Amino acid sequence: MRNHNIAQDKPRNHSWDIAIVTTIAIIAFILSAYYDALEYLVEFTRKHEHWQLDEFITVSLVLVFVLACYSVYRWRQLNAMNHLISKKNDDLQQAFGEIKQLKGILPICASCKKIRDDNGYWHQVESYVRDHTEAEFSHGLCPECAKKLYPQIVLDEYSDIPPSC
Repeated sequence: MRNHNIAQDKPRNHSWDIAIVTTIAIIAFILSAYYDALEYLVEFTRKHEHWQLDEFITVSLVLVFVLACYSVYRWRQLNAMNHLISKKNDDLQQAFGEIKQLKGILPICASCKKIRDDNGYWHQVESYVRDHTEAEFSHGLCPECAKKLYPQIVLDEYSDIPPSC
């Protein structure tokens, strides 16, 4: 997994969006004024009045404005989704870092079942597993051991339970 920085994907402030759209509109206005685009457009529509270009131009300008607004809206949505995905990715990376997993060969005593750690110390199986994983232990007796240890009680309480050890 790649290391990702949430600060890079924070959604922009809405004032930045307005500033960008305003800047683009001003640049378009300056360029059209410099090249007299509006004058050429008016002159062209006067020459071809029978084509009814003024309605076409008005509808086109409205559609361009609507498209610009929709583009800004979608851009905001995409930035918000990118931020959410980035946050979820960081949450998953943090959760992945917290996962504890036992791997490899564990030296275990054949008699008492204690486990030797990397420093050479011997620990009870329960404490070793609890310290190296997220597992917790609850103690009980399997039916066979219960019969061996408590034959008089087991015959009454566990007589219908088949051996599982």
